[in-house]
Amino acid sequence: MRRLNGALPLAALWAAGMAVRAGAQTPPAPTPTPAPPPAAAPALAETPAAAPGAQPAPSPTEVMLPTPTPIAPTALKIRDVPSIAVERLPAQNPFGRAVDVPAGLPQKLVFTDAAFPAAFFVTIRVDPTGHPSNTRRDHDPIPSLAAESLKSFSRWTFAPARKGGQPVDVWAPYRLELSVEVRSPKIVQMTLTPVDPSTAIPKPFEWPSDSDWLEGRHVTAPADGTVPIDQVDTAPMPQKTPWSADSYKGPFSVKFWVKVDGSGKITRSIPIDVSDPVLLAYFRRSMSAWALRPAQAGGAAVESWNELVLGGTISYSDDIKQIVALRKDIGVSK
Repeated sequence: MRRLNGALPLAALWAAGMAVRAGAQTPPAPTPTPAPPPAAAPALAETPAAAPGAQPAPSPTEVMLPTPTPIAPTALKIRDVPSIAVERLPAQNPFGRAVDVPAGLPQKLVFTDAAFPAAFFVTIRVDPTGHPSNTRRDHDPIPSLAAESLKSFSRWTFAPARKGGQPVDVWAPYRLELSVEVRSPKIVQMTLTPVDPSTAIPKPFEWPSDSDWLEGRHVTAPADGTVPIDQVDTAPMPQKTPWSADSYKGPFSVKFWVKVDGSGKITRSIPIDVSDPVLLAYFRRSMSAWALRPAQAGGAAVESWNELVLGGTISYSDDIKQIVALRKDIGVSK
């Protein structure tokens, strides 16, 4: 009986431990009820002799505790809250369209002479004597005339910049407002290729508007000993401005992606490549007057995207109408 009295507290402790564990793993009920007291352990009787071949019974000094059944943890529920849209890239070119008959160019494209303004942004290093020592073509609409424009800038003379009454060395930015006249080109190459869903999307030709380009320039202060333009009292003022970059005649090339609607009109264009950015405005204006053959699908005229390539020779002239001195550095970007 002394062994029996020692076993009863052990069984009671196990039962209480199991109740505590179950209470910790089971989510709490709204109104918990007190747990019933642990049941008394049954009296242990003398263990009869084991039958031949049977497993030996445990010693009367041992208590065989049942194996606890594990309680599965409560699964965390995830709710998909539609707060952020999930975007997928298209598997095919979104500009492409399968058509039965592609759009086509007329036998002859119509061009006319046209005149329009253009801006040339340039930065000239002017030394304390008023002479240019270096030039940067920051935003040049006619790079075909780069050699002539640089030659012209090297011949300019200035009233030097001053700070505290003394002439100083400075990089001086200017906006040259040009008037450009383009004459009708001679076309020797013209192709219109349909854009289908498998066509690779090319990188467009970046030529932002003058205001957007100027606003986007964020540059560091010069580290060559010159005085920043925004720290001088007076900027260098041009005195003599000879200009030999006033005409061009030679080859040109342009490439656009154009959208042709069901009536054969070009309604949208994306520049891909151009020999001189000044030609972008000219050819966009010319496109608006063309009548093309629209693409067809299912026997009906449909809109379509196409790659337009033009090449040949062209001529244009330009004059400087105004030179504006800027007080913001527009040099090399960060």
